Amino acid sequence: MGCLLALTDDLIADILIRLPSPADLARASASCGPLRRVVTSPRFLRRVRSLHAPPPLGVYVPDAAAGFFPALPPNPAARPARALALAADFSFAFLPAPARAWLVRDRRDGRFLLDRAAPAGSTAFTEVAVCDPLSRRCLLLPPIPDALAASVDNPYLQRGGDDGGLQSRSNEIFLASRGNDDRGEELPFAVIWMACCRGKLVAFSFCSGSREWSALSPPVHHALSMRRVMGVRLGQRNHAHGCFYWMITLTRRWLVLDTRKMEFSILDISPVLAGRSMMFSNQITTLESGEGRTTVVVSDLFRADKRCVLYFYSFMHFSDRWQLLNKITLPEEWGDRFRGIIGAFEGCLYIKLDHPKQNLGDPVEQNVTYFWFDLKTMQVGRFTEISSATVNEAYLYTGFPPSLSLPSV
Repeated sequence: MGCLLALTDDLIADILIRLPSPADLARASASCGPLRRVVTSPRFLRRVRSLHAPPPLGVYVPDAAAGFFPALPPNPAARPARALALAADFSFAFLPAPARAWLVRDRRDGRFLLDRAAPAGSTAFTEVAVCDPLSRRCLLLPPIPDALAASVDNPYLQRGGDDGGLQSRSNEIFLASRGNDDRGEELPFAVIWMACCRGKLVAFSFCSGSREWSALSPPVHHALSMRRVMGVRLGQRNHAHGCFYWMITLTRRWLVLDTRKMEFSILDISPVLAGRSMMFSNQITTLESGEGRTTVVVSDLFRADKRCVLYFYSFMHFSDRWQLLNKITLPEEWGDRFRGIIGAFEGCLYIKLDHPKQNLGDPVEQNVTYFWFDLKTMQVGRFTEISSATVNEAYLYTGFPPSLSLPSV
């Protein structure tokens, strides 16, 4: 200990930053006071975040009472995941009451985006909050100015029923990160608000730095939809390297939003979908690859042999010609249970499987299980499990242990 005390904090930091993983840093931090002081300093934690991608710690399910389901042993993330579950408030009781009125809409970089019905009862112009369940901080966003809101006319319902209940929403809102500057300081985040109206798509952006809303310019209606009478309807939202992607219903096109430029565009992806039955928008998933490349996974589900086949494509710029990288047939017993990919990390896919069909009559066995699937070794392992017959929406939660986390709001 005497030799350690003789070292400056900068030297200790240069030694600790060479540890191979955040889990090793967390253990070092717990060993003694001097190491804990260095590891928990904001300056050091920003260096850690610039070198290490946050690992998956569990799955967050908005509709479940527990909310967060930590990774299970023997997964190495089980211990920090359990620490997160104990330290964070995933019930969001720190938001303005009543807490049960808030609906989780998105999660990114440790932040959660929630909204609740406004007093006027609008399902489009809701009250919006961005919060950090670990630090219990929240930011209530100002209402969209009337001058912008006037462009929204009878938006289509995006979720919930037609009864205008607490779960009904006619907007699409989500978080967009802006990355870090040259000094490693995190840039202001953005909240994107979208509404699909008859004949047009309306979009606004809120910047956490300026605390102001501004209008975005989506593509014209004719580029979005082949059928004017159907208006504009969007499928599941995907993300990679600062770009968001939606399948446009009744087409084989993507709506793309590049948040680095805050620009929309349309991409025809019909060539890679030829010969495949695409009944659900979650059959396409985008993942971040090295060197800024994006990997697109197309799930071919409705096959005569009842197997699930994944096709992997890659591109640097979404307007490039896609390159077919690989084709993987999933285990035979997954054919009827596969319900999509919720994320990826270091060469592993995180896959949702429903309970086996033969156990539908037994409520004890009606679990939804999330597995990791190593693309190189083809090994499979259980990540976490949810005791529920159905899970409509789930987020792969990536983050650092509480001891290595900075407030995100």
